[in-house]
Amino acid sequence: MSYMGLIYSYSDKENLRELTSTRALAALSIGGKYRIIDFVLSNFVNSGIFEVSVIARTNYHSLIEHLGSGAEWDMSRKRGGLRVLTPFANKEATDSAHIYRGTIDALSNHLHSIKKSMAEFVVLTGSRILYTMDYRDMIRAHQDTGADVTVAYTNHMNGTNRVPQGSPMIHMDEEKQIREVEIVNEEQEEREGSWCIGVCVIRKTLLESLIADAMSHQRYDLYTDILQKLSPALKVYGYEYSGHLLEISTISTYMEANKAMLDPEFSAKVFQKTVYTKVKDSVPARYGPECYVENSMIADGCQIMGTVINSVISRGVHIDKGAIVKDSIIMQDTEIMDHAVVEHSILDKDVIIRDGREVIGHPSYPIVLSKMSIV
Repeated sequence: MSYMGLIYSYSDKENLRELTSTRALAALSIGGKYRIIDFVLSNFVNSGIFEVSVIARTNYHSLIEHLGSGAEWDMSRKRGGLRVLTPFANKEATDSAHIYRGTIDALSNHLHSIKKSMAEFVVLTGSRILYTMDYRDMIRAHQDTGADVTVAYTNHMNGTNRVPQGSPMIHMDEEKQIREVEIVNEEQEEREGSWCIGVCVIRKTLLESLIADAMSHQRYDLYTDILQKLSPALKVYGYEYSGHLLEISTISTYMEANKAMLDPEFSAKVFQKTVYTKVKDSVPARYGPECYVENSMIADGCQIMGTVINSVISRGVHIDKGAIVKDSIIMQDTEIMDHAVVEHSILDKDVIIRDGREVIGHPSYPIVLSKMSIV
């Protein structure tokens, strides 16, 4: 049996404001030196799947630059390997909403590439949920049940029952065959149930058939137009994912995801298998004699002369003498000058905070500064 992976590098359900205005969701920095796409691709590599296509929609320059030839993930190959599928946009596609009208429409846009693959099965996944999974277990369950489609689900999100907006909830019988798919249109704080984490396994020929049929009836979304309507006719089974995961769709959840990386117990589980990323030949971080660092992740190439507490610091960041950074995310090549204060904030790449300036947000509403901002 041969398998290929398809990754959606974007999400219609995210609201990350300035952070995704110039980049794809999958290219967003996390944990200091990683991108979200690194975790998704590493799941495929660690599952022995080396033919993966990444579906891009808009603002994919940084994504393509990061992925390159795929060599860092051992996917620079003559057969299979890593491909980025950019959209074919017609003159009516004036904004991102007109490029892909849904997940099925995106697959239809690249149906020729899917058909070229020699794989028998397809593993579809998104970029909104960060998790660590060996797809071989899910594939084995798919084969054992004889399912047409197998959908991964969880009964918890970071130990809570919070249901994010737009999440498909599934209702199953005792044999885990899905009988109903419900779309939650508003975020709900507490609710019992099983909700999809955006991963499914399907035979490639069936996927091609479903795409053609759906497009002929103007059905554009995998969950609302395919699984929700066809679950009685198809054998759609659930596969429970019981591991840790993080949902990233808002500024608050993005901050929570990075803060979770600072928890040694959680971090050990997330990184229990190798997470591959683009290697940059940076020098080790340099710490000044008067600096103070507590419970933080500091990437290579940084110069830390001030105070850093409960924060995630990306490559090449300079935190000068007397500066204080607390409960914040600082992205690549940002400079925080002498005696500046940054708290409960997210600073994008190449931001400059001048001497003595203060950028202080609130735990429930962090301040976000876009690329190359100067304060």
